[in-house]
Amino acid sequence: MMATRTLYRPVGLKEAELILSSECSGFPPRLPDQPIFYPVMNAPYARQIARGWNTPDPGSGYSGFVTEFDVSTVYLEQFEVRTVGAGMHQELWVPAEQLGEFNRRILGPIRFTEAYYGRQYRGPETKLGIPLAEQLRALRSLTGLDVKAHRALVLFNFAWWSTAPAEAQGLSDAEKFEGLDQLRRAWMKAFSKWPLPVPGEAETSE
Repeated sequence: MMATRTLYRPVGLKEAELILSSECSGFPPRLPDQPIFYPVMNAPYARQIARGWNTPDPGSGYSGFVTEFDVSTVYLEQFEVRTVGAGMHQELWVPAEQLGEFNRRILGPIRFTEAYYGRQYRGPETKLGIPLAEQLRALRSLTGLDVKAHRALVLFNFAWWSTAPAEAQGLSDAEKFEGLDQLRRAWMKAFSKWPLPVPGEAETSE
């Protein structure tokens, strides 16, 4: 069995949507002013960036998502591990021109594991045409809900709906629970290898 290492990368909403459009198989090409791709070596560091850097950033859609993915340890040996702050702040520096090959070395899907939201988060564009706080109620009312038709909405907003008060979403507590459970079950059936991210915790002394 091939030995692998789990790496992490915090991303904002736009990059998250591009990852999803690849069927969670790779990261999007770097921009001309981004010569290095930086996956990080541990989850606490990824959480710190997603929570502290992405959520206040309009370019990140006021959101940060922690991704994790597995890569062959033999392949990773060519990249130096850089420490860029405290001991936990370790990352790989992958030249942008090697990102295509790096993506091909990812084993299995990229997984969205945690989600953090700023106050101005509005979510991805939606065919429903309604605000974030009304979406769970709308999805709950659909007969024969097809989560594949709303996969970006469910993947990136599920943790927000989970933590936002039911009343603020026009629902009772029971209706909120029922709606989330309905979505979770439908998602697991449609995308068994893509977990729904959980709400990220408030900042600690990690």
